[in-house]
Amino acid sequence: MGNKRRASVAEASDGSDVEVPHKIAKKSKSNANVISPAGKDDEGNPFWELSNKRRVGVSQFKSMCLINIREYYDKDGKTLPGKKGISLSLEQYTALVKLVPSINGKLRELGQLVDTRDDAEEDTAAIVKKPKKEKSDKANIEATSDEDEG
Repeated sequence: MGNKRRASVAEASDGSDVEVPHKIAKKSKSNANVISPAGKDDEGNPFWELSNKRRVGVSQFKSMCLINIREYYDKDGKTLPGKKGISLSLEQYTALVKLVPSINGKLRELGQLVDTRDDAEEDTAAIVKKPKKEKSDKANIEATSDEDEG
């Protein structure tokens, strides 16, 4: 599925058809997709906001690098980590990252739009080409079945 330039037909003010080419931006696989941290916690560890009360952070504990996905709550004007969350080792995080394309593919099969920078265009195409539900042949079988007659 390569990128193809498409032209759409638009009507000019005089009523004639004019072809207007769409510009397709080139994707780059550089560090342009890197999002800088939303901030640093009290210990100086960087974190990124997932939602209002959820964060992903990177920290070190006993010389192990950990990726923390956790819920936070506010108490006395401070944002503190809650009980709900998980800390992934670098090995577990790497395994998760390798699984992301498969997970995104399954989500697309289920009709969910997965908005990532690299494959947002593929998602739109997958939704447009989503197969229609097939009709069940059960009604046809019941209508032609002679088993109950007798």
